[in-house]
Amino acid sequence: MTTEVNYGVVLRNGTWTIIGAGLNFGAYKTRVIAERAARRLASLSGGLPVQLHVQDESGELRPPVSL
Repeated sequence: MTTEVNYGVVLRNGTWTIIGAGLNFGAYKTRVIAERAARRLASLSGGLPVQLHVQDESGELRPPVSL
């Protein structure tokens, strides 16, 4: 049983995408727009804790944020 949801915002082929277990969603122009969309998606987690992992523009993955 899943007790936590993990989403990531990563740069792929020049666009920002939201990824997760079995999820590859969207093609956003900026990281900020993709991160906002991921936060909205996280709000629909049904009460499960959510960890958001965001890649910065240099390609580094920042520490996850609990939502």
